[in-house]
Amino acid sequence: MTIALKLFELVDGKTHQISFSPAVWRAKMALHYKGVTYESIPLTFLEIPITIPKACPNIAAPTVPTLVIEDGQGLTDSFSIAEYLEEKYPDRPSLFGANPSEKNLQRFFESYVQSKIHPSIQRMVYEDMYNMQDDANAHYFRSSREKSSGRPYNMIAGDRAENLKELRENLGLVHTALRGGGWILGTHPGWADFVLASSMVWFNACSPKDFEEGVLDAFEDQVFRNYWIKVQQYVY
Repeated sequence: MTIALKLFELVDGKTHQISFSPAVWRAKMALHYKGVTYESIPLTFLEIPITIPKACPNIAAPTVPTLVIEDGQGLTDSFSIAEYLEEKYPDRPSLFGANPSEKNLQRFFESYVQSKIHPSIQRMVYEDMYNMQDDANAHYFRSSREKSSGRPYNMIAGDRAENLKELRENLGLVHTALRGGGWILGTHPGWADFVLASSMVWFNACSPKDFEEGVLDAFEDQVFRNYWIKVQQYVY
């Protein structure tokens, strides 16, 4: 009997329906691309350290995404989950391409997105992410972000115009890569696309108006709008 995979993911504290973590969405898109069936288990910030250790005793530092695999062990980190899926389902479309060079290139792109694209998005979604939480989760979110950033609450988001300018500038290379109408590395989607698309899902889930202006309308053409439409087949 096949045991269904289970994926713990992060949702908002008010409705428990909005999945917004880019790390979780990377794992979800990888699962969708591979055509792997799984059960989604939504958790709020405060439910993560309570629920995951009970389900996965092997996880010392509970976080999302956590994928419960066939042997009942928990697997964290979206890239580790992608590698597991690649090894487990080699007969299905590859996440990393035909050779190690393609995998390395996609990892490089992942680093670029995390270091150049994420920071400005993170600042722009901060207040909206806070407002998506109930009181207890909002308190946790605010205090943890103040601690990690070393800044008071009202200084974390920064200046919106500067954030948008920074985001547009750093999207320039991505825009160039996508102008041909394909995926990041060519004719087929891969890990690099799911890294980029997960950032877009995150931005849109939290701050749809800023996402519209900062990504979809960042350039005069339809490159990002067309790409956004194309990735929807993996966003569910």
